[in-house]
Amino acid sequence: MSVSASGYLRIGSTDVDAWMDFGTGVLGMMDAQREDTGGARFLRLDDHPFRFMVEPAEADGLIATGLEFPDEDAFIRTCEALVEAGHTVTEGSADNAKRRCVTAFATVVDPSGNTIELYWGRELDYTPLISPQGVAGFVTSYQQTGDMGFGHLVLPAPDFDATSAFYTEIIGMGITDILYPPGMEGAKIHFMHANNPRQHSLALFNAPHPLGVVHIMIEVETMDELGRGMDRAKAAGAHFMATLGRHVNDNMCSVYLLAPGGIAVEFGYDGILIDPQTHVATVSTEGDLWGHEYSFPRVED
Repeated sequence: MSVSASGYLRIGSTDVDAWMDFGTGVLGMMDAQREDTGGARFLRLDDHPFRFMVEPAEADGLIATGLEFPDEDAFIRTCEALVEAGHTVTEGSADNAKRRCVTAFATVVDPSGNTIELYWGRELDYTPLISPQGVAGFVTSYQQTGDMGFGHLVLPAPDFDATSAFYTEIIGMGITDILYPPGMEGAKIHFMHANNPRQHSLALFNAPHPLGVVHIMIEVETMDELGRGMDRAKAAGAHFMATLGRHVNDNMCSVYLLAPGGIAVEFGYDGILIDPQTHVATVSTEGDLWGHEYSFPRVED
């Protein structure tokens, strides 16, 4: 296994200021206040220079997912394996690498059309997190195991089998759990872990999505932090796509909120940790232990 974590996201927004207000005012992330010639704004969760790059765009949705590799060798070997498998891999320029605060990166599109940025050597600035809402910390690392990434995301994968093979056989992820969601005939989700203890860093849903992402997740350290986030969301008038509940497979206690533009954000606490070297994949037919009453808004294609 080579990939270390889901490191960052590039999010396109028709209202960058509104997304930043949601990220800082509701979720409690920190405005990284980085200069950018493209007009992007940056949100940080920890000592990484940013975890979310919010970019001006004509349409709302996910632009790209940054997957982190432990070193240059793993990065190069994965890029070579992708080319050998027939995928087009585009090397990122030095200027664009600097914009992402990485040593090097390359772009590839998975079989379902999701843009992935593979990178290594994140350049940390060690600026401490100062949450404008007093959030003590987000769960992005664990003891001596190191970085666990920003959280997780679920990508649409209408070409499901080929896309799952792309991530497991080439990128280097492992399947943690296979979910057949109740009440959704024909639906299937592969939850995948990277080389860190987070139960899943990326998941695939076997259907398209107009925003290019089913949801993203960030995790706080205590139940009280989750509760305070819920209060902020209610005060801000944010749409709760799912009420408070706890998932079966990763034990996450969470709510789902809609960010400006419609991307669903799971705001959670208490996700389980696994041993990525020894974990045996499970199969689930229930999504929740309790709660999570869903209210899906209409999203136009």
